[in-house]
Amino acid sequence: MPTKLIVAHNLAELRKSRGLTQGEMAEIFNYSDKSISKWEHGETLPDIEVLKEICDYFGVTLDYLVTENKDEQKALKKKQRTANKWVIVALSVTTVFLFAVVAYFVGQIAMGDDVWPKYGWMCYMWAVPVALIVMLIFNSIWGKALWRAILVTSITWTMLIGIYITVGLFVHDGLGWTLWPLFIIGVPLTVAAILWNHVLSPKEKSN
Repeated sequence: MPTKLIVAHNLAELRKSRGLTQGEMAEIFNYSDKSISKWEHGETLPDIEVLKEICDYFGVTLDYLVTENKDEQKALKKKQRTANKWVIVALSVTTVFLFAVVAYFVGQIAMGDDVWPKYGWMCYMWAVPVALIVMLIFNSIWGKALWRAILVTSITWTMLIGIYITVGLFVHDGLGWTLWPLFIIGVPLTVAAILWNHVLSPKEKSN
């Protein structure tokens, strides 16, 4: 492949790896989007100084720009996909706690300041297992078996704690606090989660 086309391809891949449009890249380097388009189609090439600026911005070398870097490009794309996955998970977990904040203030308005301070914090307590469930869902799509076991175990114990505290607060005469044997359920469930971690699917075994 001609060097001009290699540079054009590498420039396009670097831009896409950052999620930039041609217009946004043009603003960064003080060029028109038409110039960027011509670079990426191999019609023209930026001068050496601009190429150096591009390399500094994307953290690559000039040698990278003029060489077919199929393996490196795959690694760059994989790194970007991984970062995007973490961002999606973080946004989803943040949304869960945002709903907890909304529930807290709605409850405060509905029940008043005299009663709600005693129970309002439970919105955040229950947000923890819900957030873990969201993480488990994403882990089942993208993650590894080890994290699956950790998340299932965490969900089990945070839900048991949540149930115990909720029952303890709402059942009168302190009878709710006598349900501590509830935590015994967590032991076999934890063992099951650990064993489940070792029961790999055919796809996981092949990896």
